[in-house]
Amino acid sequence: MKKLVALLLFILFIGIIYWWRLPSTVKGPSSEQKFEYIVRISGNGDSSDALPMIIALHGNGDIPGNFYDTLLKDFNYPARFIVMKGLIDVPSSFLSGRGWPMDDKELSKCGEEMADAISVLLERYPTKGRPVVLGFSSGAFVAYYLAAFHADRFSYIFPISGRLSGNLLTAKKVSHDDDAKVIAFHSKGDGIIAFSSGAAAVESLKQIGLDAEMVTFDGGHTDIFRSGKEILLNHLSDAVNEISP
Repeated sequence: MKKLVALLLFILFIGIIYWWRLPSTVKGPSSEQKFEYIVRISGNGDSSDALPMIIALHGNGDIPGNFYDTLLKDFNYPARFIVMKGLIDVPSSFLSGRGWPMDDKELSKCGEEMADAISVLLERYPTKGRPVVLGFSSGAFVAYYLAAFHADRFSYIFPISGRLSGNLLTAKKVSHDDDAKVIAFHSKGDGIIAFSSGAAAVESLKQIGLDAEMVTFDGGHTDIFRSGKEILLNHLSDAVNEISP
């Protein structure tokens, strides 16, 4: 009997751990699109505390856990990372991962649905200040979109190795002093999404009244995970320190 009880307790324990590691889902009040995500707490933060929220969007073929572990795990300030799972299957990828829309129509739809969903996340988790958005590659397309159309909802937006179609910027945006600051990152040697495309996106955001700048790093498209990582984390640290001194 004792062995049976011990076995049942062990199975229950494993079940609880498995359930805890499952991704959560969120959808906005005006949308039917559900976004899967995982939560990671950095810098010895307590999950019950009000923390700066960082929305992280991986690139094509990646998965949330791997994106966090390879790029963001070394961030040593207390923050709550909400790492979203892409909406599009990328079956040929090594990790059988996902990606984000890059064509104008689907990107617009995704961007609006995500902005809607983030409003729910802010109700779900105690948060200091306005959230930060960080996106790599196809995730940067979404980050640029949120900068162009929803900058007033965020404190900082970090698009990495992405671009924004000029066709989406059809209307003059009314600028506000408290809109998000946009700090884009792009390698001049990027052979996947040309540096010139990222630079054009930054200039477009400036033209509609946003505070935007470009930071360069050495290497190619994925070298934000290597040569550009320290640069990114330093800027992210500055942003979080401003939100939560």
